Amino acid sequence: MDFIAILETIIKLGIPMVVLSWVIFTWLYGGGDLDRDADRKSINKQVKKMKKSFKKKKDGGTSNYMVEKWMWFGSGFYGLAGLWTFAVIEFIDVFRVMVNPSLISESFDDGLVAAVVNLVVNQFSNLVKAFVWFSYWSDDGVIVSLLVAYVGYWIGVEVARRSEDLPMVQELLRKLNSLFPSRR
Repeated sequence: MDFIAILETIIKLGIPMVVLSWVIFTWLYGGGDLDRDADRKSINKQVKKMKKSFKKKKDGGTSNYMVEKWMWFGSGFYGLAGLWTFAVIEFIDVFRVMVNPSLISESFDDGLVAAVVNLVVNQFSNLVKAFVWFSYWSDDGVIVSLLVAYVGYWIGVEVARRSEDLPMVQELLRKLNSLFPSRR
């Protein structure tokens, strides 16, 4: 894998993992769900405990929409990478239809039932791609994708853990919280 491919992986996967893990873990730390003074092993245990309690609740608990989707994808590092991959795949699909609206009418060429079946198959295919996200981001550098995503995830967790006293970060979080309100 050459330098440009690694840089592309950092931009497409590493930086988004930093941002997403920072946002989610800032919400979790701020809400008291996680202890800011915990080490990585303790954080992993706390997240696994949250995942178990999430599975027991039918409504997904009191967390916000983004945290609920992260939990649905498995939580932790792997779940966040899967969620990001799924969001990218869905965005590309929506963008493709917006750029070429005739795709909508073409999907009904074989009838309504075929269009619905194709939609369901496409969604299932997108989910499978998201769950094997490491192969989606790189054809020849799966290990590099894994490492870049993992490092990005933990950088975001650490920035969230240590950013309690930064006023600029707190203002940004207030704005993000207004975009993704809590379901309490």
